Amino acid sequence: MANRKNFYYVLVMTSTGPVFVTDIPERNMAEWDRLKIPMEFGSKSYAQEVATGLKFNGHLAYMVVHPYELDYQPYFYSKGDFKWVDK
Repeated sequence: MANRKNFYYVLVMTSTGPVFVTDIPERNMAEWDRLKIPMEFGSKSYAQEVATGLKFNGHLAYMVVHPYELDYQPYFYSKGDFKWVDK
């Protein structure tokens, strides 16, 4: 258990649903695209800094820890029959 690696990601809440950050093209910039593979951050502190920076710029973002590496975005509602319905 002591050697178990954690994978750190940043999840951004958008108007179309949650999306993981996919790239950091320049310093102080982040991109997210639901068609690309989530970017794995090398450390917990780096992921927290990116999430905090996004929050300061008006985006709702969270640092996420996974015990395994992700190779997909969280949801593809448009590819299925899922629909949001108010009750």
